[in-house]
Amino acid sequence: MSQIALPLEPQSSPDHGGYLVTAANADVHRQLQQWRDWPHNTLILTGPPASGKTAMAAAFVAESDGLCLDDVSAHEDVEIFHLWNRANNEHKPLLLVSEQPVAQWGVMLPDLQSRLAASLHLEIGAPDQAMIDGLFQKYFAVRGLTISQDALRYLEKRMVRSYAMVRQLAQKMDALAIESKKPINLSIAKSALGFFEAGDEKMEL
Repeated sequence: MSQIALPLEPQSSPDHGGYLVTAANADVHRQLQQWRDWPHNTLILTGPPASGKTAMAAAFVAESDGLCLDDVSAHEDVEIFHLWNRANNEHKPLLLVSEQPVAQWGVMLPDLQSRLAASLHLEIGAPDQAMIDGLFQKYFAVRGLTISQDALRYLEKRMVRSYAMVRQLAQKMDALAIESKKPINLSIAKSALGFFEAGDEKMEL
């Protein structure tokens, strides 16, 4: 009888504060370490889902004792403005994190608009191949598993290149491996990708 796969989420490993660094996010990583030099003491960080924003923010707060607001677009202008003032009064750096660029936040408060416009804006880029391989390897390493090189090369040529797709494929391969009691090999990779290509499961970009 095959095992039933449970939807377990991996925990971060202690690499760069819990996130991987490649050319895709190297500029962001460097700026987060240089928070003392931020103009107006503020950095606005945007990026796609599953791109490591939360892990980056946690590492920043731990290192700088700064303030951070995640999913900024879901907060009211007054709340953001008060946090800005608090950061300046306490002489702490402020990190604002969102999937959407500032232009889509719907900010109406003029004073807040001017402050956001004067802040440093950085965006996490699309995952490069080093990031994709590293994320797959990290996901399975946390579980005491490995993914074969031929599986990685197969996915490299065919998968949608997004952070969310890496996460979805990793979860699907994990589930298939548990159910079939097989290692994460080329066969598992083909089966997992086939689910999304056939439209059997929703593909998040």
